[in-house]
Amino acid sequence: MDKKLLIVGGDSWTDPNDTDYVNNNITKIWPSEVCKFLDWDLINTAKGGADNLYVAGQIIDAIEKNKHKDIVVMALWSQAFRLVPFDLPIAQLTFNIYWPQLEPPFGPAKDDCQLTLLQLIRLHLKEGVLTEDELIDKVANSSLRQIYMLDSYCKNLGIPIIHHRALHTLAGIEWLFKSEIDWERRARVLEVCKQNYYYQKISKFDNVVGNPDFFGKYSACFDMYEKYYISEKEKHPNEAGHQLIAHSFVNKYIELYEERSTAVPSYVYN
Repeated sequence: MDKKLLIVGGDSWTDPNDTDYVNNNITKIWPSEVCKFLDWDLINTAKGGADNLYVAGQIIDAIEKNKHKDIVVMALWSQAFRLVPFDLPIAQLTFNIYWPQLEPPFGPAKDDCQLTLLQLIRLHLKEGVLTEDELIDKVANSSLRQIYMLDSYCKNLGIPIIHHRALHTLAGIEWLFKSEIDWERRARVLEVCKQNYYYQKISKFDNVVGNPDFFGKYSACFDMYEKYYISEKEKHPNEAGHQLIAHSFVNKYIELYEERSTAVPSYVYN
């Protein structure tokens, strides 16, 4: 009997080649731990800095190439305010209040692209093309659409799919207006997005790991696994953190698609 095939997507939290993992000799990433526990095969499409369009697109491409197999999908979603033009693997535009100093040849070009795009986006407000609320909804919508459409795509094919969030789904949109941490504006973004069609659909998902409130303040791995960071500087999970993420996915899969787990996998506490 052929093994199930797990197809996963995500950003640096799921990418085994992420610099933080390589530099710290972390080889036990959550997708491989899930497959080890359930004895499945794995295709990992994640890429550091990925946006949600990239996450969804890479998963769909992998499904289309493997439709003859017994597939399960697990997605660890990124945040809304990111772009990956044309799925180019190292062209991610990861807008952030603390932009790192990037190395040539891509570094300066990516910096220029990010600054120019910010200027272009902000012109929509300055020239009165969009209101602030309309701009927030536009940015959120393009990301939320990917989550909803991947869920519908998988369900239409009868493929089990489970969702989780590496980063806050709507975090960073407030940086469109000013590059600083602004919790009041972030709360405003959330209120605007509550009227979004896809926001309302996603809020009803029951195939979600962790906090059932997909958009809740402490629903993302970034907050949930803070004490499992590699270090204060390198804010990615260590191997214990990855085991916990894997455990949460495994338990949700068993709960939804097999039988409810009655025992905690021992490897989680190794």
